[in-house]
Amino acid sequence: MNVRCNYCRQSFNLSRDYLVEAIAKADEKRQKYHTVECINCRKAIKVSVPQMKRYAPALPAEDEAEAES
Repeated sequence: MNVRCNYCRQSFNLSRDYLVEAIAKADEKRQKYHTVECINCRKAIKVSVPQMKRYAPALPAEDEAEAES
């Protein structure tokens, strides 16, 4: 997922592994936003959790079937 800093306009990517961990933490705490630190200016950037969920990898059908049983 590509994120752009609101302050310095630096663009950087968030890996899929990071997204999965961030979504899990946000769901656990029932948050609407997750803060990411800019790699250039070190300021906090808010990224919405629903937007991160769109870019996160979906579970394969086999894993969903095993989770139900």
